[in-house]
Amino acid sequence: MSRIIESAERIVYRAKLKFLEETALAGLAHVEGLALAPLCPPSQVIQVVSYGGRHLGRVRHQQEEGWLALVKGTAHATGPYEDARSAAESLYVQCILAYPHEMPREG
Repeated sequence: MSRIIESAERIVYRAKLKFLEETALAGLAHVEGLALAPLCPPSQVIQVVSYGGRHLGRVRHQQEEGWLALVKGTAHATGPYEDARSAAESLYVQCILAYPHEMPREG
């Protein structure tokens, strides 16, 4: 029975994260350029990153390491970076390299 409860808890947790991410992205939908929004306001620890409304991934702050960047759909983090903006800029570059035909480019 506990396996069923654990599975159900994981499903609910993932659904909550998906909802929070979609809510944060909705706030960035019409923002031009690179933008960040907290996944769980008012906490700034995990932020959703978009460029021109396109979801790139997340950046998160690790207490000991600094800021890490995670491309959407991957579990591999890069970093550490000094601040959230630097991590987001790295995320943008990673997405350009991984998906060159899909990404808008600056000026």
